[in-house]
Order: sequence, then structure tokens, then C-alpha cells
Amino acid sequence: MSRTARRRAGISATHRALATSLLASLTLSACGSSTGHREAPRPAPRLSTAALERRLGQLIVGRFDGTAPSQAFLARVRAGELGGVILFSGEETATAGAVRRTVEQLQAAAAAGHNAPLLIMTDQEGGEVRRLPWAPPELAPAAMVSVALARHEGERTGAALRSVGVNVDLAPVADVARAGSSFLGDRSFGGDPRVAGERACGFAQGLEAAGVGFALKHFPGLGSAAASTDEQAVTLDAPSAQLRSDYDAYLLCGAMRKALVMVSSAIYPGLTGARLPAVLSPAIYRRELPFATGASPVTISDDLQARALAADRAPGRTALDAGLDLLLYARTEAGSARAFTTLRRELRSGALSRPQLARAESAVRRLKGLLGAVGRS
Repeated sequence: MSRTARRRAGISATHRALATSLLASLTLSACGSSTGHREAPRPAPRLSTAALERRLGQLIVGRFDGTAPSQAFLARVRAGELGGVILFSGEETATAGAVRRTVEQLQAAAAAGHNAPLLIMTDQEGGEVRRLPWAPPELAPAAMVSVALARHEGERTGAALRSVGVNVDLAPVADVARAGSSFLGDRSFGGDPRVAGERACGFAQGLEAAGVGFALKHFPGLGSAAASTDEQAVTLDAPSAQLRSDYDAYLLCGAMRKALVMVSSAIYPGLTGARLPAVLSPAIYRRELPFATGASPVTISDDLQARALAADRAPGRTALDAGLDLLLYARTEAGSARAFTTLRRELRSGALSRPQLARAESAVRRLKGLLGAVGRS
């Protein structure tokens, strides 16, 4: 048995024990057993409204419109209304120098407002999804035909991103593409859970070795989805056992120090027991992620402006209350601005849970501590 196979078998045994314990505790809780009662948390020190609102801002990731951040966008960064920025293809990302200047401008605005450094993100998967066209990987994930090659491509990609101040790659795709049904094409590392998981984690290990965070996506899996949640509501009616059989990447590298997990906006009735998008479902955070990773990685939504979530009028609050950490608004600049305004109002009214806000901000702060040297001017 190879070293990888032994590790996988060992982790699987651990996960089986974890799953048994977790499911038992959930059953006790659901039945109201006193033995499953958790001690009440100690009261947190009272914070000013301004301090709470800055905590809220740390959980929001937005984009800017056009080819450079506007003065209004930079003012929002200074005010602490954004904790991260996602970069897309355009003049501002066409060259390494352009990206570096943009990142320095953004990080200077954060520092001017006495905020933590921003998370600077992009989708650098490889192949057709490569927001920085000058940077690796040129190969699509499906063409990374060994773990060693995937790790090499991850290291090259991480080095390029780090050199310009990008500290999180929203990659690799951990979805297991199912032949004949998946919209992912060559964005997936393959159709075999073990192979896809090991290669995705090879790429992730390369990114982490270069000092860059990575996001396994799209949990709990879009491998059998015929359409993207960016364009429409998607429901995957597969039974829970089938969906969980695709958790290999999360099992193998979801507990790494710089790991994030991007949570899907698709609906999984077999896992959640409800017609609720995964990103909004407490069951995903309380049961499925601990089962899949054996840890508590930082979570980030897929785009909360996606059409799959159009029916929910307050997806940000619903997601935070469910257990999400980072809220991503990737379609328009106005999306993250409206979200902050709405969430601030909900925070002031008490509709947004302060304990959940504190939990998420603490998780994001820990991640920034690991990535804090990246992106400073």
C-alpha cells in the first residue's frame, strides 16, 4: 500500500469515528437529552457599534467595476466595509505590474483606515479559468495527469500570485465530474473520486507551499450538475451516500492550515433534508463539513449574487446565521455595498446574530494571520 493510500485509509477510519460521534451528538441534541447539552458560552466583552460594524466588514469580499478601484471603492476599504477583494480579467490584471499596482493601492487604503490587510483573491484554476492571463497554470486541471504535476503547477501558480500580492486562489475545483452530466468540463481533475481528490490536493499543496491560501470548491460537490448555479437554480437529488463518496479532496487536504472551502449554492435534499441551498443550510456547516474534513476550515460562499439565490432576499444574513464565514459578491461592485448596508441594518436591529458574527470574524482573523505578510506594500 502506498504512503498516500495508507494516509487515506487512516483518515477514513478517523472520519468514520468522527461521523459516528457527530451523528450521535446531533441525535441527542435533537431529542433534547441533557447529556448532549452544551455549556453556555461566556459573555463576550461589549463592543461599540462602530467596532461591530468593522467586524462585519471583515466578512465581505467584493469586486470593483472598471479597470481600477474608484475613489468610492477605496473609501469603503478605508472605512472597513470590505475584508477582501476579488480580481477578474481586465486591464487591471493584464500584466504582473498592473496587478501589483492595483493590490498596493487596495492594501494602502486598508492600512490608512487601520484595518487588517485585505484578502486579495482570484480564480486561477488553469485552462480557461485563469483571471491573470500572464500567470500559470496554462494547463487545465483535467490535463494535470499526476499528483506530482498538479503540485508543480500549484507551486508555479502560488509563486506568481504571491509575487503580485494575491494571497488566496479560489481553486482547486474538488468536484468529481460525472461523465455526460457535468457542466464543469476540464475544470475538474477527473471522474474518479480518489484520483480527482489526490490531484486537487496536489495543486492545493503547491499553493500552500508558495504561501498562498486555497479554496476547495464547490462543497459538497457540483460534479453531476448539468448547469452552473451562476445562471440558474440547481438541485442535485442524489442520495447522501453518493454525494459523500466524492469528499476525497476535503478528506485529504481540507484540514490544511491555509485551506478554505467554497460552499455551493446548489440544493442537496439528500444531505440537508430541505430544499435549501447548501450555502444557506446549517446542516452543511454543523454536520457535513466536519464529517468531510475532520476540521473547521474557513468557509466562503460561491457568488451570493448568483441566480441560484435570487429567491432569497437576505442570503448574507441567512448564510452567516447558518455558519458561513466569508460572503462573496462577485457580479457587481454595488452588490457588496448593498450587502454591507443591509447587514449593518440587521446588526443594529438584532436580526443578525452577534455570536455568529464574532465566530466568523475570528475565523477570518486567524486566516489573515496566516497570510498577513502577503499583500503589504
